[in-house]
Amino acid sequence: MDNKMEEMRILIENSDLSEHDKAQMLQNIMQIENQKINLLITGATGCGKSSTINALFGENVAKVGCTPDPETMEIERFDLGNLILWDSPGLGDGKEADNRHAKNIIKKLNQRDSDGNLLIDLVLVILDGGSRDLGTSYQLINEVIIPNLGDDKDNRLLIAINQADVAMKGRYWDYENNVPEQKLIDFLNEKAKSVKERIKEATGVTVDPIYYSAGFKEDGEEQTPPYNLSKLLYYIVRKTPKKKRLVYTQHINQDTNVWKDSDELKDYTTETQKSLVESITDGMEAGAEIGGAIGSIFGRPGEAVGRVVGGVIGGGAAIVKKVGEIFNPFPKRPGRIGGGGGGCYITTAVCNEYGKPDNCYELTQFRSFRDNWLAYQPDGQELIERYYKTAPAIVSLINKQANHADIYRQINDNYLTKCLKYIENGENEKCKALYIDMVERLYKEQVKWQ
Repeated sequence: MDNKMEEMRILIENSDLSEHDKAQMLQNIMQIENQKINLLITGATGCGKSSTINALFGENVAKVGCTPDPETMEIERFDLGNLILWDSPGLGDGKEADNRHAKNIIKKLNQRDSDGNLLIDLVLVILDGGSRDLGTSYQLINEVIIPNLGDDKDNRLLIAINQADVAMKGRYWDYENNVPEQKLIDFLNEKAKSVKERIKEATGVTVDPIYYSAGFKEDGEEQTPPYNLSKLLYYIVRKTPKKKRLVYTQHINQDTNVWKDSDELKDYTTETQKSLVESITDGMEAGAEIGGAIGSIFGRPGEAVGRVVGGVIGGGAAIVKKVGEIFNPFPKRPGRIGGGGGGCYITTAVCNEYGKPDNCYELTQFRSFRDNWLAYQPDGQELIERYYKTAPAIVSLINKQANHADIYRQINDNYLTKCLKYIENGENEKCKALYIDMVERLYKEQVKWQ
């Protein structure tokens, strides 16, 4: 993270933010560099703790258990730079082992750091979605964890139901699209509601359990794709103290496939990035302006964000956007084309017709829209790939027409000019809808050009 922090310092020092905001952001950076996140992950044997750790933070961070015997007999520590994972056995290994595990967990929850604060920032309790008997898990949560969480119980506990794909013995799971069918969704929502109510009744603490599937990989077998992992990460980040959140950016799994499937109730990728940026912008005077700009980090790449003029970055929105770019934990998805060049076939053809270069303003804006917004939408990759398959043939046919100049002018006037305006105004959904309409119309029109 050192290089990223240095880049951020230079950016701030050369900005035209107020001296107060500069000082606040630089102070936040200094604090972040010295922060450690301590995440305790626990749950009954077979719930998928190791699979979850590996899915979130990369292959083989924790050894995945493939036998009935528990792999983790005591609390194990995994150091990922400033991110420290504590993998603890839950209950269910027998009375003697359960007593030992409970004592170890209680001891860890009451441990203090060098500043006298509780060491553990967040406890992630994983439940087995395929099990009907969660009695030992409730015992772990209600009798061991919650009584030892300190004052801020709601923000230091996250309950997650793993193995959502086998919650009904593998039934009602759409394996082709890696999503639950409605009957399974209803079942999982009811299970989450039941867990919430039982914990509330027993302890008075309100939790909002989520369900997911970490996927699984046995030796020699292909990894099954995770589901709702981006949602799990979103909640982990949100429940981590603001001043520590950027620590996660260095350790997120770089396999793009693990993040792509979710319930889509939120844009979890963008929401996670917004939460991360709060680490840097917390306490700034620009309040409302910064808050509004945060929402545009990756969702509104066409928004005016200031220009580098004489080494000075202008405006809070520019700073916030750059923070998002520097500390983006998510790798580029397959199919995205970064930087300049490539891909915008129809737009490129129109610009060529008007004598504009490959790095012209229009092409730069459309590529930014594609790479920094569309590629992160639920259907973004599918739309991009479909476009790449159809656009070259359409352009080739248009170029063969005697009136190709008129065709490109109509495309520009009726679609591209309007799309560009939408991008500049941050109306990305409208741009997407209009661009889809253009491609579909041209696809139908090509019949008469053949």
